[in-house]
Amino acid sequence: MQTWDQIINTALLGTDKRTLAANELPAELAELAALIQNSTTDKEEQFLQIASLAFNYRQCGVLPLKKEGVSVSKAAIEEKLYCSQLAIQTLRDILESESNSLLQFWLQLCEAKSRIVTPELVPALLTIGTQQKKLQNLVVACCGKRGDWLSKFNPEWNFSTATTQEELWQTGSAEQRKAVLEQLRKDDPAMARTWLLQTWAQEDAGTKVEWLMIMAINIGEDDIEFLESLSKEKSKKVKDVALWLLKQIPDSPVVQQYRQVLQKTITIGKKGLQIKLPAGLDEQLFKNTGLDKLSNSKDFTDEEYIIYQLVQAVPPPFWETRLDSEPDIIIRSMQKDPIGKKLMPALVQAVVAFKDQRWATALMQNSQVFYIDIIPLLPVKEQEFYSIRFMDQFSENIIEHAIKREDTWSVDLTRAIFIKTARSVYQYNRSFYSRYIHCIPVEVVPELEKCAPGEDYLRTTWSNTSEYITTLINLKKQTIQSFN
Repeated sequence: MQTWDQIINTALLGTDKRTLAANELPAELAELAALIQNSTTDKEEQFLQIASLAFNYRQCGVLPLKKEGVSVSKAAIEEKLYCSQLAIQTLRDILESESNSLLQFWLQLCEAKSRIVTPELVPALLTIGTQQKKLQNLVVACCGKRGDWLSKFNPEWNFSTATTQEELWQTGSAEQRKAVLEQLRKDDPAMARTWLLQTWAQEDAGTKVEWLMIMAINIGEDDIEFLESLSKEKSKKVKDVALWLLKQIPDSPVVQQYRQVLQKTITIGKKGLQIKLPAGLDEQLFKNTGLDKLSNSKDFTDEEYIIYQLVQAVPPPFWETRLDSEPDIIIRSMQKDPIGKKLMPALVQAVVAFKDQRWATALMQNSQVFYIDIIPLLPVKEQEFYSIRFMDQFSENIIEHAIKREDTWSVDLTRAIFIKTARSVYQYNRSFYSRYIHCIPVEVVPELEKCAPGEDYLRTTWSNTSEYITTLINLKKQTIQSFN
């Protein structure tokens, strides 16, 4: 359309230097253009009105490009049922709320019920998938065959073309492969290790480190052979992470080596518990296992520091066997002994490293000091009991642990958290509640007013925040109802 080229030239030169002539317009627009020119003498106004007229004329008359020999196949017939109208309307509301946590919650329920979204929502979800990598697998599952088909017309949506875990592992993006490996380590650790071995030689050092960090999920005895083989890797970072993982496996050679030394270090004599390193320790113990010979703290002698490292690297049940006693008694006894008291933090680190829930409970019940890192190892009810009890002293740490949970908080814990977050409006703004709405119980709405701070300026902010939380909770409640 030559008229459009003339309009662009006029816009570039300015109406003082050039105006649109009647013969530059299509014949169908001549009469209307004349009316515009007669209605105003302002050149700019005339130009803008004629340009608008030509734009609409152009839009109405454009035909799609046509190329012979190009055929588009239809989307495959859907195998899953569409969501209910209530679920679809809830999804629309969630998309307007821009809460990725709620969207993930909705998609998870949709996938669990083997449902798919209606076709008009597929492009919106695929677009979100390009921005939110962690949602891609859920988006693929919920868009069905139509999503697979549509992704072929937009390279940015091509993450939806691989639908199985193995396909995503072989051909997916870095984020998709990471998500697949994480899930597989939870469901089938052996298969995850097998897939990792298949591509290990092709990965660079940085990627290998990332994969090894994921291997920490369900780390176990079957991983020892693979991890020990990494001692021949060129990258020091890879070797260090592999050694770190081996130290988390009770039956690994390095842990067994530490156990043997500690066995000789801990003795029971007439004066009770005696802790002293055996003479002539093998230098390879320090060279090959990362054990430091020199203390990095003025509170420990070199010998005490070596013992400290051994204690934190050996599974806590060692103490039960060596001292022929129960965790409760051992913990109380160590706190009475000057050296034992200094070693208590190392014992706590061992409990955390080896995820020993029995010893975690014993420590929480018998320790004179509250160790925040033990909380995630406790049963949920105990986690919440101690979290509420020590919220005033360790609020940030406790909240940090709470948001890592995948289940829903109790109303009591939520109330305790909100009382703290309501007083830190900049640190815990609306995005905080939106991000962790999956943890917030729907029953907490009547409790929101009880969480309000005493200060007037904070009460006003909390009132607005409460309304926002209520809106999110209503969407969460509606989502649950949609898939029941």
